[in-house]
Amino acid sequence: MAKRKLPQEVFGETDDSDEDFYFGLPNTDSDRESDNYCSDSDSDIVPVKRQVRQLTISSDSETEENDENENSNINEFTTWRDVTYTDQPQSKTNFSTGSKTVGPNVPLNCTEPIDFFRLFFTDILLEKIVLETNKYAQNKIEKQSLSTRSTWNKWIDVTKEELSAFLGVVLNMGTIPVPNMQYYWTKDYIGNIPFFTNTFRRERFLQIFWMLHLNENVSTNRNVSTRIQKVSNFLDYIADKFRAYFTPDREISIDESVVKFKGKISFITYNPKKPTKWGIRIYVLSDSHTGYIYALLPYYGSVTTDILIRPDLPVSSRIVLHLYHTLLTANPEAKGYHIFTDRFFTGIPLAQELLKLNCYLTGTININRKYVPAVIKKPVLTKNNNVAAYRSGDILLLAWRDKRIVTILSSYDTSGTTIIERRKKQAGTVNIIKPNVVINYNMNMGGVDKADQLATSYCFMRKSCKWWRKLFFWGLEISATNSYILYKASARRESRKPMSHFMFVRKLVAQLVGDFRDGADSKPGRPSTSDKDERLNGKLHILRHCENVKSKDCTVCSNRKIKGGRHQTNYFCDTCPRKPGLHIGECFEKYHTKENYKT
Repeated sequence: MAKRKLPQEVFGETDDSDEDFYFGLPNTDSDRESDNYCSDSDSDIVPVKRQVRQLTISSDSETEENDENENSNINEFTTWRDVTYTDQPQSKTNFSTGSKTVGPNVPLNCTEPIDFFRLFFTDILLEKIVLETNKYAQNKIEKQSLSTRSTWNKWIDVTKEELSAFLGVVLNMGTIPVPNMQYYWTKDYIGNIPFFTNTFRRERFLQIFWMLHLNENVSTNRNVSTRIQKVSNFLDYIADKFRAYFTPDREISIDESVVKFKGKISFITYNPKKPTKWGIRIYVLSDSHTGYIYALLPYYGSVTTDILIRPDLPVSSRIVLHLYHTLLTANPEAKGYHIFTDRFFTGIPLAQELLKLNCYLTGTININRKYVPAVIKKPVLTKNNNVAAYRSGDILLLAWRDKRIVTILSSYDTSGTTIIERRKKQAGTVNIIKPNVVINYNMNMGGVDKADQLATSYCFMRKSCKWWRKLFFWGLEISATNSYILYKASARRESRKPMSHFMFVRKLVAQLVGDFRDGADSKPGRPSTSDKDERLNGKLHILRHCENVKSKDCTVCSNRKIKGGRHQTNYFCDTCPRKPGLHIGECFEKYHTKENYKT
């Protein structure tokens, strides 16, 4: 296998904070993007190739024979004994979370979806986003020379209630996928969705969307450590809240999520073997049983590498230790945890370091890792015996031949096996011998995948030139996902039947929006789907001249679908809510007297 490297740093990135200042139908958000979070790190990472100068940072290779950062005093593991048939269980530390209870630790008054969501998106966080958004908008508008017709002349400061409704609309967009974001406000009969037009005017929603900001810009310093503050404080805040309201069970998994992004940033990663090839990596610690995201570590290149503990170990080991130390910081009394990782992280030095912290490790491992003995690299496996296991102290290495040979390390399990039934492609079942350590690994490794599946079920993610926006909306979706996991666990603890994930999101949207209305129909309740009542009410209708725009299509006689069928007018009915453009005379009369007014 080719030597694996961490993504290279790329210099010469675009200044995403100074995007073109305009309002219209930008192409950057015109297509829906499917952000497939993927946590399988088994494939190689190809270094990013850009037409700019590159600098290779510290390597976390699959082949670690020449790793200069490796601890030279580590046990060389020269004594490995065959335990394929006889392996004795090792003494283990009893699992304990001290004074904390496993599962959700939420206030008793948390019963509704909005209650769980506000545990993470608190009033303090909303007020911070409102403050920074308004400050950014004012600074941007003051620096621009605006025309009299510019939409930014109508900018007003965002309120906390309006931001809450904005987040609700964004979450609802994830449940109703459409080709582009502007289509949510279409007036076409087939695609019209009254919720969006009644909650926000399209102009106002896009104003907030483009002015959204999380932290004050620092224009004097353009290095990476300064630029990541655009979103790092937000992610740190919600991560602290994640740890405050949940205690994971004994089995936890560490893997990566990939937020899809193709822009020019120094810490972008590329993996051709994954569905999401280009993206920003976020290393995640989650509860294996529920999928609750407990701790996260965004990868910002060397900025992230420099803050990791234990610089004498490989970066992959340092990531796991950093995330586990985050758990111990939140709960110093915890002990006996069992971590599951894939082959990107798993190594013998990592297993030893975790044992010192009364923590166990199980994970697939590459046979070319340092200290892996030669006997496990080419195991003698027969048709009757498809398992080979070797032990050195508390560390077990086991090779199992299924469709291919899988090598796994564990400081917890033994080499015992179980006969299980497996379905065949054609029909029937077949009995196979499967190691217990593999069964436990398959059962507990998918914690991050569970969270990713929930987050991508109703995903808002769209294309953007600003990388930090992608991380913000990822954090929003993970907050909604963790909220549902907390709600589901709390309901089952109280012997209540929880609602489905879809219904949870829909109810959360309704509660976030509340009574806020900024659309064409600001009246509460069910909006009218027809203008018949307004135009045929027999009351006085006033015709006015268009001032803000040059002209409008005549609602009665204009038809853009045929050649030469477009007829424009400089007048409109100011009484009708839709402000239709109408010619003086016959068109005005038809519109207000006939049910079928189209000519």
